Amino acid sequence: MRLFDELKRRKVIRVAIAYLALAWLLLQVAETLLPAYGYTDAAIRNLVAVLAVGLVLALVLAWVFDWTPQGVQKTAAMAAGTAQPAVRAPNAVIAMIILVAAVAAAYLAYRSLAEVPRSQRTIAVLPFATLGRDEADVFTDGMHLGVLTRLSEIHELDVISRTSAMRFRGSDLSLPEIADRLGADWVLNAEVQKGNEQVLVSVRLADARRDRQVWAENYQRTLTATNLFQIQGEIARRIIDQLRAQVTEQEAGRLTLVPTENLDAYRLYQLGRLKLEARSRDDMWAAVDLFAEALEYDPEYALAHAGTADALASLVAYRHESGPEILARAGAAADRALQLDSRLAEAWAASALLAYLARDLPRSIQDAEHAFEVRPSFARAHTIRAYNYGLAGDNGAALESARRAVTLDPLSPEAVVNFAATSMVAGHSEIALSEARRALEMAPGWPNTRFVHGLMLFELERYREAAAELRGLSIPWVGQGAETLLAISLHALGQEAEAAAVFRVVADGGDPYATATLTAVFLGLDEGYRLLDAMDGWADWPTLAFIHHHEGIWNPAGDDPRYVAARRRINEFWGLPGE
Repeated sequence: MRLFDELKRRKVIRVAIAYLALAWLLLQVAETLLPAYGYTDAAIRNLVAVLAVGLVLALVLAWVFDWTPQGVQKTAAMAAGTAQPAVRAPNAVIAMIILVAAVAAAYLAYRSLAEVPRSQRTIAVLPFATLGRDEADVFTDGMHLGVLTRLSEIHELDVISRTSAMRFRGSDLSLPEIADRLGADWVLNAEVQKGNEQVLVSVRLADARRDRQVWAENYQRTLTATNLFQIQGEIARRIIDQLRAQVTEQEAGRLTLVPTENLDAYRLYQLGRLKLEARSRDDMWAAVDLFAEALEYDPEYALAHAGTADALASLVAYRHESGPEILARAGAAADRALQLDSRLAEAWAASALLAYLARDLPRSIQDAEHAFEVRPSFARAHTIRAYNYGLAGDNGAALESARRAVTLDPLSPEAVVNFAATSMVAGHSEIALSEARRALEMAPGWPNTRFVHGLMLFELERYREAAAELRGLSIPWVGQGAETLLAISLHALGQEAEAAAVFRVVADGGDPYATATLTAVFLGLDEGYRLLDAMDGWADWPTLAFIHHHEGIWNPAGDDPRYVAARRRINEFWGLPGE
């Protein structure tokens, strides 16, 4: 009890109780107010750390010193058999100490909380709503895309792709649920209302994990293109400030950019983008026409030129059209867009797609990198880069870009299947299979998801499951790749009669790589290489399959010079340096 008596005599226990009460009160106030000013949970944690350090200091000072009528004095040791008279400090002095402690704690907390950690700056811009209507109109979607695009150009922010965010239009899920599915820390909501030549935009930024609104504001302007872009820039600027992100001079300049001053050109461009997102042949051609109309109103509208290039290149990439005339027209549009705006990510992405279609992988990779250098959160550019590195056989770079793409666009089946495939060839089989299944759940009707799922099962030598998934699939871009994997799976299962029947179908189907591969499996490598050497060019799937999935067939011993020669021909076809 002597230690306890000494703690009481030196008023250490009294100071501890008073300090803890003050700290508790301060934390209650902070937990209520800090989120309203844009601070995250890290703010509360840092404040707790500051108060903990202060408690230790307060207890040490209470042990060493005492406040007496003569002022602050070092506490004397208690003589045996004596008692130290209790001295009560004046109430004004106590109040002053508490006030100074509170101000000091608040100041230290503010200084320590001045930055939101980089890892907590992932934001999802949810689809904007149109007040007075059940469906969003072109101006609402344009406002949403404009704010999202401007935020995507800030290097210190991670902005979830529009593709994934649009899945939550009209969603009844809570903000924490949406944030969990998107991997976001912050969520922006907005409503847009038009009338009497005026536009009103009401925005709200929420700390999604805590489901708390931290900022809200209304913007009302006359309905002009310039004012719409100005509102987009102001909203983006305020969000950047709320998240304490640093902005470069170039990024600040992009926030105030006015792409066109013509409202009709802006409306037609937005309509074109909506058509292009549908990806059907008719919608892509409709997008080309809408971009052309926009350019009639404003011939120097760089985004409309980039949209033209993207739509025309996509028509060829999705195998809706073919021919050098379309690609030449797309190339001219991309070049014009970059002449007008050399930091336009859409134009660089279109240029990367065109270089890929021209079988120039080095340039395609370079242009994709230009795209995400000027817009770090441009998921599509990361996907293009990942796919191209897969064709080039660089598994590490492909996986890096695919992982970045799926982080920014977590609910895009295209990004997810690409990440699954790159994860498998990089040796992460469990992740690959899990992601393939996730893509299948997101888009069960898309044949690509079934094919990649079947491919993952094939790679894991789960041949019975692979055969069930691959049977009956028809996917143009892989030719008879599904049938090839099916035949090999059946062969591995000992179902030779059915395997031979599939082989005959492939041989009659006119796919030279599929025929050569199954010939190598069933009739021997020499005959397979004879057919392989006669092939005229290397399309996407033969390249990917030969490099990543069929090496065990074509190079079982690991030292076949014919395999090395074929890899050299692949590199030449894609404009890559030799082996």
